Amino acid sequence: MGKAWNDAAALLQANFGLIATILGLYYFLPSFAIALLFPEIANPAPPEIPPGTDPEVALAAISAFIEEQYAQSWPFLLAITLAQYIGTVSVLALFPNQGSATVGDAMKSGFVGTPSYLATQLIFVIAASLAVGLIGGLMLALSPFAGIPVIVLMMVGVAYVAVKLTLVPAVIAMEGELNPIKAMKRSWALTKGNSVLIFFFLLVLFIVMGLIALVATMLVTVVFAAIGGTVAQIGTGFVESLINAVTGGVFLIVLASIYRQLASPGGSGELDVFD
Repeated sequence: MGKAWNDAAALLQANFGLIATILGLYYFLPSFAIALLFPEIANPAPPEIPPGTDPEVALAAISAFIEEQYAQSWPFLLAITLAQYIGTVSVLALFPNQGSATVGDAMKSGFVGTPSYLATQLIFVIAASLAVGLIGGLMLALSPFAGIPVIVLMMVGVAYVAVKLTLVPAVIAMEGELNPIKAMKRSWALTKGNSVLIFFFLLVLFIVMGLIALVATMLVTVVFAAIGGTVAQIGTGFVESLINAVTGGVFLIVLASIYRQLASPGGSGELDVFD
């Protein structure tokens, strides 16, 4: 894991300009544009629930608020997701060609590889939803006491599969594998024997980056809230979009370093030890 982090730092240093350009285009700008143009979507005002409101009424109000926000925001969420998928594949496509890759080359790879990446995510989500929904629902119908432990175990299984498929975007971008099923199989093979280590490594990274992002966002929110008005709206949107781009970039670079460590020089993926 130390080697993966050191490799990630080296990759960032060697490719900072290209990485920053792509992250700016596909991570920062879409989020910032929505924060500026549609502030009610980026930062919706929660419903006002008077003190002493019946819990069922409060829950119903919150549920209605969530449904309304989703109905209004799903096109924007879809656009941001697609942009970030393109950015993900584009950034990862830089690393097999260090020193010779251009932003144009990487962006081309991003557009070509995104449909395959999207297909793998849809396959995973649909399969996981069907498995948990059907089997878990059946067990709950037969016995609530037995159904809950089964659902918990199935959620653990879904998390395990998600870790096994972590390297899918790296396989698509760095190997040029556009067949979704083959990309998923390749990721599964690359992570063999290292799934638990990868899970805890990414979990620690997620917690650390999440805490840093949370503290930074809170500090900025307090400062701009004191200013108020349009300046606060622009400043908060800028910082939140920047944090989103930075955290996404760190994750992608770490992902690339994990792939490079687990993939053999010949690309056969036979390495079994994650140092």
